[in-house]
Amino acid sequence: MKVSWIGVSISSFVFSKLNMHILSLLISLEALMLSLLIFLFSFSMLYGSSFHIFLILLTFAACEAALGLALLVSILRIRGNDYVISLSTLNFYA
Repeated sequence: MKVSWIGVSISSFVFSKLNMHILSLLISLEALMLSLLIFLFSFSMLYGSSFHIFLILLTFAACEAALGLALLVSILRIRGNDYVISLSTLNFYA
């Protein structure tokens, strides 16, 4: 369980500080979801609870990854780069 908390803290730090590219944000979000999955799996193994919440979170993690990659591809086609700074609302379609 301590390993998952270390993973959550590191991925939260990366998400908050290293946010120049959208791809690095997506990778840090995926690391955060994997850390939460490890925590939930170890919690359910330790206390003998059911794995229903684990499977639901795993499904949401897969959907989040697919949606993030689809948005990244569409932004790359519109913009030509994956910089976070280029996602201003004033010049989104320009």
